[in-house]
Amino acid sequence: MLGDTREIRKVFFETITIKPPINTEAFDQKVILIEQQKTQNLSTLTEEHDIDKLMFELYDLTSSEIAIIEESSSFSVVSDKSTNLISSSVSM
Repeated sequence: MLGDTREIRKVFFETITIKPPINTEAFDQKVILIEQQKTQNLSTLTEEHDIDKLMFELYDLTSSEIAIIEESSSFSVVSDKSTNLISSSVSM
């Protein structure tokens, strides 16, 4: 490595398990619904949470693993809402 650059090597990704989707119909339906709701400026949080639950089931995550993910993603949701409120008030 030179300077402040990073190098990605295959060895870092060899231990990550990626399961092939068995049935993508549930995901596909949720994605279509999210796309429709986004075009109408409607909230998609419920559908996104449903997709999260499907992923948790797919990877057989424990309740503690799910809690870690939900805790880290709750900050993103709060940040997104704050950003939207700020941009709404700035554009007025």
